[in-house]
Amino acid sequence: MRAARPFILASFVLLAGSAAGSDKVIASFEIGSIVVPTSTGATISPVFAGVVEPVTGVGLSGTFVVQSGDFKDGLGPWSLDVRLTSTPPAGGSPLVWNPIGGDVTIADYPLQDGTNGLASVDGNGTWTFVFGSEVPQSNWTYRIDGAVVYLLADADDITTNYSATPDTGNSWSRPFYIAGISGLGPVAYHAFEFTVSESGVYDLTSILSSGGDHFTFLYQGGFDSAQPLHNLLDYGLGNGSSPFGAPRGTSEISAILFAGTTYTWVTSQWSASSTIAPSANTIVGPGVVTETGTCLPDVNHDGMVTPADFSAWVAAFNAMAPECDQNGDGSCTPADFSAWVANYNAGC
Repeated sequence: MRAARPFILASFVLLAGSAAGSDKVIASFEIGSIVVPTSTGATISPVFAGVVEPVTGVGLSGTFVVQSGDFKDGLGPWSLDVRLTSTPPAGGSPLVWNPIGGDVTIADYPLQDGTNGLASVDGNGTWTFVFGSEVPQSNWTYRIDGAVVYLLADADDITTNYSATPDTGNSWSRPFYIAGISGLGPVAYHAFEFTVSESGVYDLTSILSSGGDHFTFLYQGGFDSAQPLHNLLDYGLGNGSSPFGAPRGTSEISAILFAGTTYTWVTSQWSASSTIAPSANTIVGPGVVTETGTCLPDVNHDGMVTPADFSAWVAAFNAMAPECDQNGDGSCTPADFSAWVANYNAGC
């Protein structure tokens, strides 16, 4: 057994009530496929019940598809144009959301995003969701297949940091958008496979130490470098040309991630001639991020599960180090001792 820890991984919790905060999923409604003429929009009015926590935001997932539009020049409708106006029960102030995600393309795009901005409203009752477009045209229509709307609530920030340096032993032809492969490769990459303990909105930020160009990609449900478009959920331009305004050297991705699903965040060299340098990668969200393949009871990272790891766990507990958290709740507490014993007995 080897404990695969090729880079620094650390987590900490930012308590609610501070200036920052995350959003967790507390309810959902499956729409199915919704067709949206951009000139008139489309409305649904689902009823939510049993919502306990105050609602502070909404989310949307589904595949954006152009049904009719400018297929010749690709001028629209774009996934970046989708607008969602959400009105809570009892006539509360609506939340207008654009851009939801996507890119400057008419290609199919897997939207899976969330936003806050509601004033802690009661989520029980009839909601009104109006789908529209920032660029309405009489002959442009899009649809969202497998559409689901979510209600979100405030949660503590849990932050995970690690360093990612593309490995020249791993090379691929990276995407340059959701439906295309770049001709600047093959290039080196670093892959971080992980799960989250809480469904909600996660912000992924990668800052290249050299300040040059790089690219990151988020995959849902498995990553295969030989099929770089398969399972691609989102990506972040790190060359200063992101439609979301990230500066050069910074790649940003925001998406709803689900507990029980495996994700891979790939940090990629921009081109074969680009300098390879480490990136400081950060994941912020409502749940604990766990690298898959790690061996929790191997606290001293020597590749073995032995009694020496108990002393290492005690030291981690006293230092409030990330290795202390053996039950995945994002905290270092005495309960983690029992969890360490269980993990030790289970082995790796």
